[in-house]
Amino acid sequence: MIQLVFAVVFMFSAWAAWRRNPLYSRRSILRSIFVILLAIAGALALIIAAVKLTEGKSAAVSFSAMGVVIVVDTLALIFVIQTFTVPTESKPTSLPHATKLVTTNRKKVYKWAKVLGIIILVFAIPGVLIPGDIRYAFLTIAGFTAFLAVILLPVLYWTNRGFDQSLTAVELAPWAHWQYTPEQWTAWSNVQAERLRATPPTFILKRDWHRLLWPLGAIIVGVYVFCPGGWLWKTVYIAGVCGVIVAVVILSGRGGASGADKLRAKLLRADPEVFYGRDGIFCDGVFTPWINVSTYLVSATIDERQPRSAMFNFERTVPNPYGPTQVIHIHQAVLIPTGKESDLARLQQELSARCPTARITLA
Repeated sequence: MIQLVFAVVFMFSAWAAWRRNPLYSRRSILRSIFVILLAIAGALALIIAAVKLTEGKSAAVSFSAMGVVIVVDTLALIFVIQTFTVPTESKPTSLPHATKLVTTNRKKVYKWAKVLGIIILVFAIPGVLIPGDIRYAFLTIAGFTAFLAVILLPVLYWTNRGFDQSLTAVELAPWAHWQYTPEQWTAWSNVQAERLRATPPTFILKRDWHRLLWPLGAIIVGVYVFCPGGWLWKTVYIAGVCGVIVAVVILSGRGGASGADKLRAKLLRADPEVFYGRDGIFCDGVFTPWINVSTYLVSATIDERQPRSAMFNFERTVPNPYGPTQVIHIHQAVLIPTGKESDLARLQQELSARCPTARITLA
């Protein structure tokens, strides 16, 4: 019952988040529903075929076949949905096949692959060497991590390859390209770090504890009423979940002082340049698309504080299976180099056409 409630909440929150997206249209949603239902039908057909073909086979063959089918179905559903339901406006710019793509975004996937590989080895080796039933605990963790890696890594690689394709297109044909001297970049990094340091905390437990009463109360009531199990198990589970939520809220609301030095170090490692193009903006070593199914530009304005800068404000929707879809606000400040003020007029024109629902006031 509780799973059904979470599924309904997730469905409606995802719908509400998609309604906010500038790419939303009735035609796109109907087309997406048709493609998703067709893909689900194909996945179910493959599962039924696997069950029929493995009838009378050993348990090892049946489980192996079903595992392969689940992996194939999951990847196929993800790739079909990404390929056929994503609006054309948010797809990467097409490039000639001989074009060599940058690897800025895919490097993150390589790091995740190393981390998951290390976790698998750390648990698989003891699982093979340790005698007794305890070995199965290690092998279970290793196997589950391997299953996640098989699902997540191809999806992450495919997604980040699209970002690399967009970034390559932006660098090859930019609307504007701003470069900075090392001195300018260091000074600007210091300014951004100090501005972040001055940001006050958004959550103080002694002051804002009452804001947690409703979500924590809903979790407590939901677990005690709908979840199976004894009272002791439910109490331990609730204590763990609520403790994690409180810790995350406190840590995420500490204000900017705790992250100022990390931001400065990150900016100093990035290349001292900014690219603007059709697909997005590359600044501070990070590529951000102007508009896609999860991230979109809300406004672009001039920050008159010295040194003068352009401020690009984005919204990013993040699915949440246990509640409303989260909306994260991203603020990208870009130092305006001396002599580049004329580029603002073109950015005003291009962004107004690319993101018609955003508020653009750069010129």
